[in-house]
Amino acid sequence: MLLVEYMGHRMAAEAYRVRVSDPVGTLVEAGLIGREPIQLYDPSAVVSARHLTLAFLCAVDAFSTGTNRAKRMEVEFLRFLAGSRQISEAIGLVGVRPGTEVVGVAAFSGGGLDPVGLLERARSLLGGDPEPGMLASANPSEVLRRMSVPEELVDAIPESEGASREELAVLERISVLRII
Repeated sequence: MLLVEYMGHRMAAEAYRVRVSDPVGTLVEAGLIGREPIQLYDPSAVVSARHLTLAFLCAVDAFSTGTNRAKRMEVEFLRFLAGSRQISEAIGLVGVRPGTEVVGVAAFSGGGLDPVGLLERARSLLGGDPEPGMLASANPSEVLRRMSVPEELVDAIPESEGASREELAVLERISVLRII
């Protein structure tokens, strides 16, 4: 489980192999999505825990400065996770569709339960078991292609021991989105 705290806000995230055919519909019917600060995402569209963390930090910062585009933290998080200005585009890039077997769940402080409690409730409803190592499972090059990041940008990033140039380019895209 990933736990992050920033400026008094908290996020907990985990990936589950689910036993329901429509994860989003299941959580909507249960009153979680739309009422509680919880967001499903496709782990195959996320490159690392750093990717999730940066999306959360940017969403919190956007709300704290009044520059958020979404009305809810979990939707702003999804927008940054996708590296997109448009919410509908973000849903298309990193959202969960019916039939998805491994689902990422991110829960945020501010609801009726703490983030870890929200994750436990979602896991119970989805019939899921935690999937270690599946929190983020994307091929960074595929994420860059989806984000329309040119190869020239990736090539201009210096080598790093801690992250691939492709992952750094994804993180840069999210960071730039925060300031434009």
